[in-house]
Amino acid sequence: MKYGYETTDKATYHLLLERARWNRQHPTDAERKLWLFLRNGELGDRFRRQHPVYGYIPDFICLSKKLIIEVDGECHSDAIKMKEDEERTRYLESIGYTVLRFTNSEVLNQTDKVIQIIKNTMQEQSEKQSIDQNVSVNGHHEDASPLLRRGRGRFIFSAPSGSGKSTLINWLMTEHPELNLYFSVSCTSRAPRGTEQNGVEYFFLTPEEFRQKIENDEFLEYEEVYQDRFYGTLKEQVERQIAAGQNVVFDVDVKGGCNIKKHYGDQALSIFIQPPSVEVLRQRLVNRGTDTPEAIEARVAKAAYELTFADQFDVIVVNDDLEQAKANVYRVVKEALNL
Repeated sequence: MKYGYETTDKATYHLLLERARWNRQHPTDAERKLWLFLRNGELGDRFRRQHPVYGYIPDFICLSKKLIIEVDGECHSDAIKMKEDEERTRYLESIGYTVLRFTNSEVLNQTDKVIQIIKNTMQEQSEKQSIDQNVSVNGHHEDASPLLRRGRGRFIFSAPSGSGKSTLINWLMTEHPELNLYFSVSCTSRAPRGTEQNGVEYFFLTPEEFRQKIENDEFLEYEEVYQDRFYGTLKEQVERQIAAGQNVVFDVDVKGGCNIKKHYGDQALSIFIQPPSVEVLRQRLVNRGTDTPEAIEARVAKAAYELTFADQFDVIVVNDDLEQAKANVYRVVKEALNL
C-alpha cells in the first residue's frame, strides 16, 4: 500500500523530489516560522526540510532522533484526509520513526508550546536510543547472536557516491588484517587495463561469455553500465573465497547491495555508509574537483534516491566524523565475526 509520498519507483520518486524542491521554495507561514527554530541545530540536533526517508518526504525530519514533524493545513481536518494521515503515521512508526503533527494554527499561535513538545520528544528519543546515534542496527537487538560464523563472513558495503565508503573499507583492510577481509573478485566484460591480471583485479570475460553466465543464473548481481560493458559478482567465486577462510567484502552500489543481501539473508551483513546530509554530500563532491557542476547535480539526485534505501540494510553508519565512522565500522565488523 502506498502512503501519499511513499514510492519505490525511481521515475515517480524523481517527480517527488521536484515536488519537494517546490515545497522548500514555497513554505507556508507556519512552516517558515517553525523552521526558524529547527534550522542550524537550534534545538541541539539537525533538522532537514523535505528530506526523503525510505520513499517518504516529510515536512521536517531529524535523522539522528528518527523524529518527523508535519505541519498540516486546514485540508487535513477532513475525515478522509485524517484517515490517510493516520495510515501514513502508522507506516512511519512501523519503520522506526516518531511522528509529531501540528496544525498551522498551533504553530503560528502557540509556538512556545509546540517547541516545548518537540524538545520533550527529542529528549524521550535520546533516552530510547541504546546505541551510538551514528550506528543503527536495523531489525536486530543489540544482544542478538552474531549474524555470521566466527572466521567466515560476507560483508556488503553500499553508499551513495561521496559518502566515504571506499575510504572506510580500505582503512579496515589495511589497518586490521586480523579481520581477514578480502574483496570479492568481480567479473567484467571490459579489457584489462595496465598491469591488471585475470583473477586478481577482475575476471575478464567477453560480452558473450558474460551473457551466457547471466542466462545460467551464475551472478549474485550484475549491471550493464553501457552496451556490452558488464560488471557482476559470481556466486561460485564468493563461495570459493569463503571456503578458503576469507571474510568477503562486497563494495557495491545500493541496488547491488540490496540484491546480494536478498540472496544471502542472515548469512551476510549489509552496511550502509550514510553522509550526514545531501548538502554535505554535494560539498564533498564539489571539493573533489573531478566532476562538472552538471555531473555533481546528477550524482546528488541519485544519492538522494539511494538514501531512501538505507533502512533496508542491517546497519547504518553515518560518516559525519571520519575517525568516529572508522571506529563504528570496525566495531560492527568485529562483533559480527564474534572476535
